[in-house]
Amino acid sequence: MTVIRASDVSFQYRENKKIIENINFSIEPGKITAILGKNGSGKTTIIRLILALLPLNEGKIYINNVDLQSKDGIKYIRKQCGIVFQNPDNQFVSPILEDDIKFGLSNHCIPESLHSDCVKSALEKVNLSGFEKRKISTLSGGQKQRAAAAGILALDNNILFFDEAGSMLDPNGKIELRKLIEKLRNQNKTIVLVSQNIDDVITADRIILISGHKIICSGSAREVLTDYEKLIDAGIQIPFAVRVYKDLLQKGIKLKKCPLTIDELAEELWNLN
Repeated sequence: MTVIRASDVSFQYRENKKIIENINFSIEPGKITAILGKNGSGKTTIIRLILALLPLNEGKIYINNVDLQSKDGIKYIRKQCGIVFQNPDNQFVSPILEDDIKFGLSNHCIPESLHSDCVKSALEKVNLSGFEKRKISTLSGGQKQRAAAAGILALDNNILFFDEAGSMLDPNGKIELRKLIEKLRNQNKTIVLVSQNIDDVITADRIILISGHKIICSGSAREVLTDYEKLIDAGIQIPFAVRVYKDLLQKGIKLKKCPLTIDELAEELWNLN
């Protein structure tokens, strides 16, 4: 079963070279899928095409088998999908958190009598209960990302996109964001992460690696992030644990498996005979 399917999708701006070329992929519901690639690889363009923020030049995109280019395709996608951008400040339209969330509810024609309950429920989901009257300007970076997500969750979107959402956060903010994303997955939301940073995608269920405007591989986080050659080809930093594994291998020291995280590396070194 797939919730998003892209078939032979290509895109270019007028006479420019293609930003993405012959892209094919599918995304499963209730999972975290990461689109990983360096700047300019085309990963954000893919997301904008899925969300109908750019016109589809070539190919087909389906959300729950609804064709994006069908009569009601865009309207359907707007109800199913939401996005948290790199800078959440670009998403807020009101200085007060509660008013900002209610603005989105009004735009989606949700009865005003339901607004307060929707706001309360959405803030509970992102661990911001009691923040209704807070000024958004007083929130930390991580809290702003969660507040932006609350605005989407209030609309009951089932598919959530995070476009480089962790790039402007400090380490604590990144931890907050990671916990939020895992919590949303546990609530059976479909999560799509877009990033060039391996730390942002290491807990993903599946990674799609983009290079040269094409998909060069996809698989589990372990399969993709331990593929030394593919990561180098894509211009992505190799995880520290994988680099250590390769360095040890060159010196004739072979671990039982290639570790993905620092904790796994420590365990492998501890068990080294």
